[in-house]
Amino acid sequence: MWADAGGDPGLLEPTELNDLVESIHRLSNGQSRKATGAAANNLDLYQINCTYLDALGNNETLYLIARAMQFFVPGIPQVYYVGLLGGRNDMELLERSGVGRDINRHSNTMAEAVSSLDRPMVQRLLELIRLRNSHPAFNGTCSVESVAQNLLSISWKLDSHWIALSVDLAQPSANIEYSTDQADQIAKVQIES
Repeated sequence: MWADAGGDPGLLEPTELNDLVESIHRLSNGQSRKATGAAANNLDLYQINCTYLDALGNNETLYLIARAMQFFVPGIPQVYYVGLLGGRNDMELLERSGVGRDINRHSNTMAEAVSSLDRPMVQRLLELIRLRNSHPAFNGTCSVESVAQNLLSISWKLDSHWIALSVDLAQPSANIEYSTDQADQIAKVQIES
């Protein structure tokens, strides 16, 4: 069964959803509020218009952790080009169009796109995408465990292949460990500030 964050049934209680919305507005320095609801011809109050990076306060560590979590949950993850390039809210486009969704629809020039690809955060995101697309364990069985209030573990296993993401949201930090083609070797990826 599919459920949105809000609604009936929803993944979050109304107060939790409101807290999340207000947190995004705060972390984006109010930019998302200008692109959401009646302010920007978008009457769906809980459809927050904001780039993924700005919704996390432009914190690249949080962004990479959030993307890692997205890549580890079951399903086929999507990353739009603005997110792939670590794009920021396009307030000029929003001002010109008055359409809330345009805040995260910056049209990159070729030079901007090429320059973005050189950013360390974008390179780390590309590594995560390659890992998600290539590791055989993602074709197996997923297990999710919350070992403590701020700790989350998501792992996948297929035959002798395995991969595990451990996230500490209090730090914030994440660690990915996975099997390699060499039976006695384990590869690791750290995400922390």
